[in-house]
Amino acid sequence: MKAYPRYELKQITDLRHLMEMRAEETPEETAFFYTDDRGDVVQVSCRRFREDVRALGTLFISEGIRNRHIGLLGSNSYEWITAFFAVTTTGNVAVPLDARVPVQDLIRICGYGDCRELFYSKEFEPAVPAFESIPDFKGFPLESIGDLIAKGRELIAAGDTSYQSFRMDREAMCALVYTSGTTGTPKGVMLSQKNIAANINQACTNFILEGNGMSVLPFHHMFGLVVGVFMVFNYRYPCYIVRNLRNILKDFQIAKPECLFVVPMVIESFAKQFRAMGKRSGGQVTPEMVRSFTGGSLRFIICGGAPLQASYVKMFRAFGIEILNGYGITECSPVLAVNRNEDMCDGSVGPVLFGCEVKIDEDGEILARGDNVMLGYYKDPEATRQAMLGGWFHTGDLGRIEDHYLFITGRTKNLIITSSGENISPEELEDRLLPDPAVAEAVVCEDGGVLAVTIYPEPEAGAPEEYFTALVDRINQGQPAYRKIQKVSLRTEPFPRNSTGKIIRKFS
Repeated sequence: MKAYPRYELKQITDLRHLMEMRAEETPEETAFFYTDDRGDVVQVSCRRFREDVRALGTLFISEGIRNRHIGLLGSNSYEWITAFFAVTTTGNVAVPLDARVPVQDLIRICGYGDCRELFYSKEFEPAVPAFESIPDFKGFPLESIGDLIAKGRELIAAGDTSYQSFRMDREAMCALVYTSGTTGTPKGVMLSQKNIAANINQACTNFILEGNGMSVLPFHHMFGLVVGVFMVFNYRYPCYIVRNLRNILKDFQIAKPECLFVVPMVIESFAKQFRAMGKRSGGQVTPEMVRSFTGGSLRFIICGGAPLQASYVKMFRAFGIEILNGYGITECSPVLAVNRNEDMCDGSVGPVLFGCEVKIDEDGEILARGDNVMLGYYKDPEATRQAMLGGWFHTGDLGRIEDHYLFITGRTKNLIITSSGENISPEELEDRLLPDPAVAEAVVCEDGGVLAVTIYPEPEAGAPEEYFTALVDRINQGQPAYRKIQKVSLRTEPFPRNSTGKIIRKFS
């Protein structure tokens, strides 16, 4: 399709500006809504959200909580969002933590990140005593934020205006986000208010939302937080918070989203449910059935975090839902490219965001530059220097630009270099195997000087081992010797994945 001009929205300078703008312009409109533990739907207006953040921020300032690194550990919730805003708009640093990471690893991350305070969900309460090995550690249940907000409101009622008069440094670190680390030790990415606001502005000019958003991804990841929450808030539409994926069908009926923000793992799960619906009905899945399942308003799904097979794009398009693949990385706050409402190309991750520069270097690596690019890696100047050579952020991803679309072809860290000096992107070979209906997952690696593939078969296919050997033989046809897969093995269970759905290749 042809490129067309950017969408026009008011530009924000920081998260506090975003919150204040919404509260002034649309005070009674719903900012967030969710289903509570009793099954009741709770709606939070833009005015109330501002009042809650102001109150919690006022309490922080009154108690001298400044320049602190404060962890956020828990499932998605309104309280989590409120805490993030209050922490980052009072000169403190939010440290979002992955709830699926082992406790000892979380403690180590908190130690590396100088994190002394922690907001946590009630389900993590049994693990909190282990954090007391951190000097001067203090823990606060997210469920108690209501009490803290009440104290802050009392301070404001007594004349405390410290939050309103507080001057933020929008170029200072406000979030310390640890990368998923699929191929090595996680790094602490330092992001500023300027970084995050720039990416919200950039992404909102590429894609336009005209209905409710539904937040499915975990908030500890920047894609789930910036795209799934902050962008929707900026669009002036309600954001429905999915608190538990087990209730997703009921959530669809309540939220009636126009757009979802997901990783491929969620798409794959929906596809399986659609197929099951077809079997139960004794025929094919129809667009009407899918529309009923998803609440009746779903038009777009923005998918990022990991590669998605093209077959899913075609499948969902037949149901009247357009999957818009995008591409981002935590260090870029996080989005760099996304297919647009009326400008998309299957197989690509879409046009580069307006206001962000992307180029491909002589080795095929994707480089980025712009206000959305991180401040650097926390306490790691050498890693920062290497990542920012020549003033461009080196993503570690390989790609190409055709027309105005960005295509991802692999990762520099996953490259297999043969003894003859040939570079092989394992993802390119995997992409030739994955369209086969009997292949659920596949990982190509080097094993003893030759290419090997480990396949997790699609359980419902029931294909014997010989089937996969023959499949690889077909894939090998016409390939030069150095690109031929010579070893095939099968797994009995899926590959381990990180929180964004990427296979953790070091365990493959």
